Amino acid sequence: MKTHTLPSLKTLIVVWGLLMLATIGTMFAGKVSDVTSVGPLWMGLLLVVTYIKATLILGYYLDLKSATGGWNKGFNTLVAIILIAIYGLYFFGA
Repeated sequence: MKTHTLPSLKTLIVVWGLLMLATIGTMFAGKVSDVTSVGPLWMGLLLVVTYIKATLILGYYLDLKSATGGWNKGFNTLVAIILIAIYGLYFFGA
């Protein structure tokens, strides 16, 4: 039987730092200081950064990276499907 260990405090702090950098990336890609709409390229970049942030949170703070039975892949796939749907709605103007 596999023993389960939670992420260390150091790991969680490093992941938190990465999340803060990703937040700055999201602000840059989302052009928060500009009143114009973001284009398809910037929207795609924004959603990629959002996916990275979601996988970090799911993997480390919710500890799904150590889950069995495909839970980690299932949740990551679900997040990807939702973000692709959002991009499709944005791109096709629905």
